[in-house]
Amino acid sequence: MTPEQQAELRQEAHSRPECAAALAAKDCQALADLLSVGRTRGNDREVGYGTIIEAIGVAAGNQLIDFIQAQPDMRHVRPLLEQGRLRIGSALVQTSLQAFVGAGAVTQADADALCALGQEPDPLTAQQVGEALFHPDGSEK
Repeated sequence: MTPEQQAELRQEAHSRPECAAALAAKDCQALADLLSVGRTRGNDREVGYGTIIEAIGVAAGNQLIDFIQAQPDMRHVRPLLEQGRLRIGSALVQTSLQAFVGAGAVTQADADALCALGQEPDPLTAQQVGEALFHPDGSEK
């Protein structure tokens, strides 16, 4: 965990009221459990046209696929989709899906459903929390 990530974790722990008791007790496992809720990271799942249609339905899937097919700057994306090799968890793909919402190619709900395919849980360990919040002598950072 980078120093910046540790600083963000410290800020989050101190800003969340449900962490107060665990912070006072220096219970790193309880803090890890509380701070892990909802944390995700991109995965390496590869998708193609079929996965898009399965995830958001035929009509919405066809609309998105047609939109991608019509975009000249997506010329290198199309083969990845055709081959089922587009990494849905990559930051670029996730950002592009959100941009497609603004372009009217996909609804926010459908973009969220597709983005969810590229996410996996990213729980914190007690050790990560301890290193981020406390000095070796047990005092708070």
